[in-house]
Amino acid sequence: MQLRKLKNPYVFTFAMWCLLLILAAATSNSIVAAVAVFFTGVLPFIFITLWLSLSETGTSIRSHFKRWHFTLIFTWILFAYTIYARKWAASLINEIFHIDASSLGITYTLLAALYTPFGIFYQEAVVSALWNAIILIAVVWGGLFPFMLFLPIKLGKVARFFGVSILVILLSSVFIATIANLSLNKKNLISEFAIWADFNSSNLCSDDWTKNAQSVVFLGGDRVLAYKPANPTGSRFVPETCNYSKTL
Repeated sequence: MQLRKLKNPYVFTFAMWCLLLILAAATSNSIVAAVAVFFTGVLPFIFITLWLSLSETGTSIRSHFKRWHFTLIFTWILFAYTIYARKWAASLINEIFHIDASSLGITYTLLAALYTPFGIFYQEAVVSALWNAIILIAVVWGGLFPFMLFLPIKLGKVARFFGVSILVILLSSVFIATIANLSLNKKNLISEFAIWADFNSSNLCSDDWTKNAQSVVFLGGDRVLAYKPANPTGSRFVPETCNYSKTL
């Protein structure tokens, strides 16, 4: 019975998302966490696509459009998405590292290509509004349920409807709590990925600050951004001047 439920594309997609979150929490692996954030970001797109493909309403909507309509709409959406993605990724990198996004080429590309859906859907205002909506629905439903017991409806149907409603509210709460947590920690996740992908562990700098630096990003000229995990001043990313006098 449980395996049969997994054949439902909505249930299967949600189960895959839950599995990714469990793996990310259990392994504390930055790559798994990055995939989990990406999947969380595209989850609304996946559900919208499934709804348009499988539901009667979606089929009816698609029947009113020809193929060239979809091509034109998709082209404009892709163009607008690309512009927004590059802007969002560049602004976020600048906010975290205070440097131009082009200096972190791999991180910039990954954010623009994969993480923009997360930035679109899960802004603080959106997450806050979702929380308020869930709380309001739970309060209203809790207040209406006692009155349903007096309606001419079989108790079994009322109990089943109530159980499904509670399950939906609980799953929605878990989803919102998860994206809120990911949203709060996205800067740390991006920082960890950038350290792995764009920072260089070897350099020719001979300055004293290199003793406390684990890796650097070359900014051009004699400027670098040093990663100092044990920096006593607090910030892990510190701009420095590099004297390229070390010999190989």
